[in-house]
Amino acid sequence: MIEIQIHPSDIRRRVRYFFLGSKMVALVVALMGVLLVQVIASMGVAPTVIRRVYKSEYLRVLRQQHSVESERLREHVAQMGTLERNLDEHRVQIEKLLAVYGLDRSGAGEGGLQDHSTRGTREELLDAQNREGQLKRSLRRLQDQLDLLALYEKENADLIRHIPSILPLPADQFVLTSAFGGRISPFTRRADFHKGLDLAAPVHTPIFATADGVVTFAGRVPLGQSVPWWRFGNVVVINHADRFITIYGHCDTTGVLAGQQVKQGQVIASVGSTGWSTNSHLHYEVRSDLQAKGIYQAIDPRIYILNYQWNNEAKILSKSRETKDYDDFDPLPSAFVGRRRV
Repeated sequence: MIEIQIHPSDIRRRVRYFFLGSKMVALVVALMGVLLVQVIASMGVAPTVIRRVYKSEYLRVLRQQHSVESERLREHVAQMGTLERNLDEHRVQIEKLLAVYGLDRSGAGEGGLQDHSTRGTREELLDAQNREGQLKRSLRRLQDQLDLLALYEKENADLIRHIPSILPLPADQFVLTSAFGGRISPFTRRADFHKGLDLAAPVHTPIFATADGVVTFAGRVPLGQSVPWWRFGNVVVINHADRFITIYGHCDTTGVLAGQQVKQGQVIASVGSTGWSTNSHLHYEVRSDLQAKGIYQAIDPRIYILNYQWNNEAKILSKSRETKDYDDFDPLPSAFVGRRRV
């Protein structure tokens, strides 16, 4: 038997006695043994439990970081997509300027917007890195072209004013009804080549000179001199420094005279439906003689117009690079050309 005595600190209180028999002692020892075994077992299992808890927390943090990084990647890719579209628009405008100034456009058509499909995260990351590298190269190329344009404009300020680079009509008052190129003639119903732009607009809409120059003709070509040009009704023709000739056909009235100096943006006539015309519109042509050989060849005026954005401008510029000579254009009357500068 085991006797347990409890003596309180206050001597006035009585001592308490507990007696444990052999069975009770054995039970207490057994309970303590079980408890000790549980403690030892828990100490062995604790590292595994701790590792599992730590691993679960670590994986949770990793998933959160992955989600954040994926969202950042998607935002980055979306921003690059916007940059690519803006870059492609600027590339087309710069290429137009290069074409207008007659400068080298080698490499100007590269770096256009590409289609990038959605793929796995790793593939998306590699794709984003490739696109970022391509954007940087395209930006460097465009910067080089901008520097070239700035230098050309600085050295040829007077010449630039003679390049037909604006719309001949107010931008909000016309509809393009017939573009430059092959078409079916509205009169013969046969295939022919349209050498200018037909811009439908109300009668009396003002027509602007698209560049500085000298009026070489204003009126109607006599039928006996040229049937094809007589069909254009009232015509105004402007010579721009012997490099370009612009033609404005089917005018209602003309407000300038042959030999008169005009400035870019000056009103020279009004829209009409004179000559062979199915409705009131302006037939606008640009003829180019960049080699100064006296041979004015019709070119797509849309390439030269810088204050208006046409549909599919990249395609228009691509066509302009084709080495295609058209020999069936109606020759210009000598009055249209005027006296060449010496």
